[in-house]
Amino acid sequence: MKKTILGIGLLAAVSVILISCGTTKEVQSVPDAYTGEEEVVSVSENSEENVTEKTAPVPAKGKKKKNAIEDFFTFGNKDEYIMYDNTTVFTKELTGLTEKNANVVIRYDNHKAGFGSYNSAMYYYVVFDKENRATLARAAEAYFSDFENKRLKRKGKNTDKTYGKIGYSLHWGTISSSTPNNGVGEGYCGYEFVKGAPYFTIYNYSFYNNYYERAGDATTRNSNFVKYYFTRAQLRQLLNMISEETITEQIINNDPDFILNPTMSDEY
Repeated sequence: MKKTILGIGLLAAVSVILISCGTTKEVQSVPDAYTGEEEVVSVSENSEENVTEKTAPVPAKGKKKKNAIEDFFTFGNKDEYIMYDNTTVFTKELTGLTEKNANVVIRYDNHKAGFGSYNSAMYYYVVFDKENRATLARAAEAYFSDFENKRLKRKGKNTDKTYGKIGYSLHWGTISSSTPNNGVGEGYCGYEFVKGAPYFTIYNYSFYNNYYERAGDATTRNSNFVKYYFTRAQLRQLLNMISEETITEQIINNDPDFILNPTMSDEY
């Protein structure tokens, strides 16, 4: 009996540790106050309108070289990304909606851009190509409009698919520097109310894991269900950080092969 109780206690402790991975030390983002036509909701002093904009982005440090030992044992990905800024996102954990730290990144190989953060004890990079970054921007603008014009439905069905499909790549693993699992597929943009507050959402069902062909049963055949939640302030911040102007500037400053890429040169 004592062993059973001890085992349950240890399992609970491990679960709490895994869930807390990447969690912000202090909650920085306040849920959006949403008022319908016949509702009265007081707006917090820390609402989006009072959120202070971030200062200048963290300067990128250039392309990093893989450490041979780290690469052998952890499939290190240090030289795969330009990591140039930080933000936060929300994920739904066992303890409820939890704010997580996120890195804003650009891949060197295909210049897809997005963010990386922990989600249910795994670290995921979610990166979009240029076309789907534009899709995300359009979905966000539609959400902002629906919010301002009080068109959001608190009890609507499938509201998390309201703004349609969006394509992206997932790269995941146990820690941010080791994400060998990868897949490409389509997710959905929409919104969801959590405890009375609306959040813009991006989510996907399982993506096939391309790394499975190499690792076999040492990994999983598919990704997990992955879902992220954003306040309006978080969403606007992310869109600014992965704007085409910002991405181009970061690539020029950090990718030594950029000027040699024929697809980037002008034709005359």
